[in-house]
Amino acid sequence: MSLISKIHYKWHIMRKNYHQLLLDSCLDYNLKNKITKKITYHDEKIKQLNSF
Repeated sequence: MSLISKIHYKWHIMRKNYHQLLLDSCLDYNLKNKITKKITYHDEKIKQLNSF
């Protein structure tokens, strides 16, 4: 894995964890849906980068 790929990988992990923390403390249903979509996006990117 190249250096740039490692940075992308770590970035998506960090963002996923950040959004997960937001989701845990969120009370608004609409906001929870948006955050869940972001977590899913970052999770897919992590899987995609991990396959290289």
